[in-house]
Amino acid sequence: MMKQQPIRPAPFAFEALVMLILLLAFFAVSQLKKFENLVFLLVIVVYSAINIYFYIYHGLVFSLSYPLVACFLSMITINLYLFMLERKQKTFIRGAFSQYLSPAVIDMIVKDPDKLKLGGERREMTAFFSDIQGFSTVSESLTPEELVQLLNEYLTSMCEVISSYNGTVDKFEGDAIIAFWGAPLDNPDHARDGCMAALDMQERNIELRKKLREENRPMLYTRMGINSGPIVVGNMGSATKTDYTMMGDNVNLAARLEGANKFYKTYTMIAENTYKLAEDSIDVRYLDVVRVVGKNEPVKIYQLLAKKNQLAGSMQEVLEHYEKGMNCYKNLNFKDAIMNFENALKLEPEDGPCLTYVNRCKMYLEQPPPKDWDGVFNFTEKG
Repeated sequence: MMKQQPIRPAPFAFEALVMLILLLAFFAVSQLKKFENLVFLLVIVVYSAINIYFYIYHGLVFSLSYPLVACFLSMITINLYLFMLERKQKTFIRGAFSQYLSPAVIDMIVKDPDKLKLGGERREMTAFFSDIQGFSTVSESLTPEELVQLLNEYLTSMCEVISSYNGTVDKFEGDAIIAFWGAPLDNPDHARDGCMAALDMQERNIELRKKLREENRPMLYTRMGINSGPIVVGNMGSATKTDYTMMGDNVNLAARLEGANKFYKTYTMIAENTYKLAEDSIDVRYLDVVRVVGKNEPVKIYQLLAKKNQLAGSMQEVLEHYEKGMNCYKNLNFKDAIMNFENALKLEPEDGPCLTYVNRCKMYLEQPPPKDWDGVFNFTEKG
């Protein structure tokens, strides 16, 4: 127009090239979902500016049908791409977590993937460690095939319980199970669920031992340690291989408690943090104040006994004698402490904590603790 040239339609190839460039630009920039509408508007403005420029300076008129077709095709392409991307993400989530999470938790993550933060993050959680007592002896009495069959049967049963309480199985280390509650989804009842799972797992073990006894196979007794508190959890590992796992001091303490069971002849031990969070749902026995290997701060530890108000047999009476013995022990009255612990043993001759304290009190009668004794028992080995 400016050069007095006649108006003529723009060549089809030229219009197609312009629209292809705009389409590719739109597709690339539209990955920024927050600016999707702005990008769409920008494409229209740019296309209009190109129209005006070529109309004024070159006498070319662009067809209006092409941008409409291009916009339509771009929207179809983008939506198809996003659909495939979302489907791929859901498939990845189900595949990555199907071995570790309950179906209900996986469904929640699939519906809202933003709840799953990859990379380390600090959360309030409950860590769980378990190990079969004397597993080396058990393994020596079986062929490799028999051992694998027994382990698979045991691990399957235990993991079913963990999953039923929305727990996450971190990993297996031989016969050991490492699990946690409170990730990848928030769970305000993580401590309660962890304790409930541990109690149900011990019940499963009782049933499993009945079956093993009938089949003349080795008995399995599982020690468990549970602790709650701030824990770092997320996808951790190398650039080529990662695991969704946890780490931190509170994780290490849970592992120490699992091993500490052998010092008290118990099978399920929890730390004070867990007890405070779950005390309305569980019955426990106070065990001790200890310093575990690798930590300077003393920790109160408890034996997890039963779900609230479900103590079996003579356990309530045993606890009454035990608590009297503990009061004497704390006041350095070791003779009376022994008497009360032995009264409890008349009811339950194999009660581990009572046996432990009878031996400890006898030791202190022979070699009294120092005058500045704070009542803390120091572990010298991990257990």
